[in-house]
Amino acid sequence: MRAPVGPEAASGLDYDRCHDPHFKYMTNVMMIQAPSAPPRDLAEVTVLRPTLSDTEAVLAMVSRCSRASLFHRFHGFTDGVAYFAALLRACPDGQTLLAWSGATCVGVATLAVSATGIVELGVLVEDAWQRRGIGTRLATSLLDGARAKGVTTVHADVLVDDVFILQALRRISPLRVSTEFGSFSIDMDLSSQPGQRTGNRLLCGHETSAGSGRR
Repeated sequence: MRAPVGPEAASGLDYDRCHDPHFKYMTNVMMIQAPSAPPRDLAEVTVLRPTLSDTEAVLAMVSRCSRASLFHRFHGFTDGVAYFAALLRACPDGQTLLAWSGATCVGVATLAVSATGIVELGVLVEDAWQRRGIGTRLATSLLDGARAKGVTTVHADVLVDDVFILQALRRISPLRVSTEFGSFSIDMDLSSQPGQRTGNRLLCGHETSAGSGRR
């Protein structure tokens, strides 16, 4: 039996790395959950490391994601099947986590190293389970593991339409943010705490204003 891993977080985000070569961005933002979505209990969700036998459940989760969510995640139209099938075949130790509600997979998070050596973070939570803190729980667990292995910076790209995602990311790590090609280019600094100064520059810290809702 696989042991649960990682802490539970109070708020979160949902994004995932792009896998196809013709897409520019490695990490993309999901759509927010529809107001009509049924309530979900985060207490019933377990975070586990994947095995190859989880492939069917993960692909079933991807198939339940809306077309709009997949577009915001990949910054283009794709079903994500090829990427996730390959991901589960590789099963990199400590670089992928799955969120489960019973026998149903409801989320997946991955750290991947790009061709240029940049560590990319991606998290996908299916529509009906978004805005429950699952994305943050997955991301926090992966980033804690990366920090323990000596990783100091993890990258993500976020559509400029989704400014609110910066607030969720700042709950996890200090950020360095720039804008390019219609996206925020975000570097998460794992060597500093939110609000800590690096040299003469104050890194973006925790949001103190209201409206940084759960994802």
